[in-house]
Amino acid sequence: MLNDCQIKSTNYRITMTLLLNFHQLATLSIGKVADLCNVSKSTISKYIRVLGYEDYADFKADSIFKENRFGFSLNYNSNIAQFLETQGIERYIATIQNDLSLIHSTLDMNKVTKLAQYLAEYREVAAFGLLFSEIGALDLQSKLAYNGKFITTHLNDLKQKQFIYRANKKNLIIIYSNSGRYLQLEQLSEFRESKNFSTVRAKIVLITANTAMENDPNIDLCLTFKHCSNIQTHANLYPLINDLIVMKYRQIVLQNN
Repeated sequence: MLNDCQIKSTNYRITMTLLLNFHQLATLSIGKVADLCNVSKSTISKYIRVLGYEDYADFKADSIFKENRFGFSLNYNSNIAQFLETQGIERYIATIQNDLSLIHSTLDMNKVTKLAQYLAEYREVAAFGLLFSEIGALDLQSKLAYNGKFITTHLNDLKQKQFIYRANKKNLIIIYSNSGRYLQLEQLSEFRESKNFSTVRAKIVLITANTAMENDPNIDLCLTFKHCSNIQTHANLYPLINDLIVMKYRQIVLQNN
């Protein structure tokens, strides 16, 4: 919401107020929240529906802070921050360097070329990811724009979902998901609802460290990379993978011209 709303908009002001008072939301009534935000209760009701909640009770129940709310066993604090604190920056950098070397030695360049061909072929392209994996989508968007190729992405997971299920056969959708669970579960939800990608009509490309996803029938192309440890370095790896994709894309476009 902070990224999508104009700074002077009502939704931005509500969002910032709620975040600044996040730890007490679970104890506040909708009237108290409305007073806190200096808006009406009906405005708060509309706001939480924009967030994807049916009513204030659902929003309130979901506002209790939990370190591992989304069921990621390797979340930032317990994985990266604590590793840095206990193992030191030198070992952390060495881990990233080793994983970058694995990209060079193990990435299937035939699949990279295939994805680049898709990018040249499809006019309507989107790239999505959640949390740190959205970094991959944003990075690809920027690098392709330098080369006259413009693709869509959304930070908002609800907008991502809407785009995917409304897409047609003219769309190419690239998913960045280190675990591969983007295609399986509503990851930003404690209720862990299953996703059904079998109804998606667009061509789907998955970039993931989960090799088991290569057998998923709902994926048209699965580009896998490897980790040398359990440290979640994928946010550092995506830009290198994207560099290789864009390099191949540039070569294809040059050949076609």
